[in-house]
Amino acid sequence: MKTIFITVIAFVFVTGCSEFLKDGGSVGSSAGSSGNSTGSVSNSSGGSIGGSSAGSSGGLFASRQKETVLEQPKVIEDTRGLIPVVNAVKVDKYSGGAIITARGTTDTQGYSNVHLVAQNSGLPDENGVVTYDFKAELPVGTVPGPTPRSNEVYAGTSITALRLPSVKRIRVIAGQNEITVSK
Repeated sequence: MKTIFITVIAFVFVTGCSEFLKDGGSVGSSAGSSGNSTGSVSNSSGGSIGGSSAGSSGGLFASRQKETVLEQPKVIEDTRGLIPVVNAVKVDKYSGGAIITARGTTDTQGYSNVHLVAQNSGLPDENGVVTYDFKAELPVGTVPGPTPRSNEVYAGTSITALRLPSVKRIRVIAGQNEITVSK
């Protein structure tokens, strides 16, 4: 008698699993549900089997699909202007690559957010030249500096050791001139 009872329980379990897989995983499992219109099997077992109660038909392995909408990256335009004159460019090697520093002269004080902005994503062109624009936000008013040193601006950037072997020259472009430094 015990063997027949265990065999019947195993048969019902296997049959339920095959119905579950045939329907794509939608087996009703809440208490008091009277079936649904999708042709899935409904259990009135008095409780939930891994899904939530309150009438959902999530089942043990409910298939859930989410629609993912990818945002397009916003392109931010760089509105900074070029520094008028670049005076010096220096390249210092270190274990992680090279550090590039540039010194420029402006006509007035007040330039801010000074950077070397890489063209071509910092990759060398076909001649092995990496080009940087010497950019800054232009001042609102024009206040000449009391000394030439007060009109100087500095910026720096780095090139990784992985990219450095393909670089032959570094060029920094300003508004009135440019300086190219070779290895």
